[in-house]
Amino acid sequence: MFTAHCSPLEKPMNQSIKVILITALVTAVSGRPAVAQFGAPSSLSFSNMNAYLSVQKNAALVRQAQSNLNSINRRNNSSQRAQATARTQAQTAPRTTFRPSSQRLLVTQFARSLSSDPTIVSQSTKAFTEGFKAFEAEARRLGRPNNVAMAFAYLVGVCYMVHYGEEPTETALMNLQANSDAAFGSSTAFKALNNQERQKLYETFVLMATLPLAGYTVATEQNDQELLNTYRNIAGVALETALGVRPDRLRFTATGLELR
Repeated sequence: MFTAHCSPLEKPMNQSIKVILITALVTAVSGRPAVAQFGAPSSLSFSNMNAYLSVQKNAALVRQAQSNLNSINRRNNSSQRAQATARTQAQTAPRTTFRPSSQRLLVTQFARSLSSDPTIVSQSTKAFTEGFKAFEAEARRLGRPNNVAMAFAYLVGVCYMVHYGEEPTETALMNLQANSDAAFGSSTAFKALNNQERQKLYETFVLMATLPLAGYTVATEQNDQELLNTYRNIAGVALETALGVRPDRLRFTATGLELR
């Protein structure tokens, strides 16, 4: 979502993430294009995915963070000084970092929640792994590695772009990251999480972003409007899950996320 080799105050979308995803998704598997795997999900597979995410994501914790984020966004959107302070705090003393384990905790399980076909699971796992690599390269560039709030901002930014076809600016996304760091960091439930639990929440957010981004990328490359609409709907569901409000109430300005 963040543009490599550019100032974080300038351009929004890192095209390398799209390139990596589309390359992974269209790789031939046993003579069949992997793009078929990211066609419209069946109601069963999408229900399984939602059920899986609800288990991995601490719903009460996220609701608490959502409430915190709403008030923090309102305050910082109305004060450049307050927003600048939040950005500095998130960079110099982040509150949502974790010490990662030596391997991914959820990627394979997430792929299995989408399909029981071993070939699809294998290719989905590869695509999600490449999505992580691209996201994490940008997170490191921006000085936010292993950071739950960075993953949350990525989820919101990606799903907003897929749902509305408009890319938030990097300034807006980094302000959202700072506000999210404060929101999660002030949650007593979040503060009680150990490193592994934080990593699971982080991975859940990235996976929730990667699925609609992958589908959007394939639909765009294939000029498939029906598939594009499907993934726009999926992105809308993910936005509402993450932020606790209907997507039609959300609006990214040049500098931040606002509720209408």
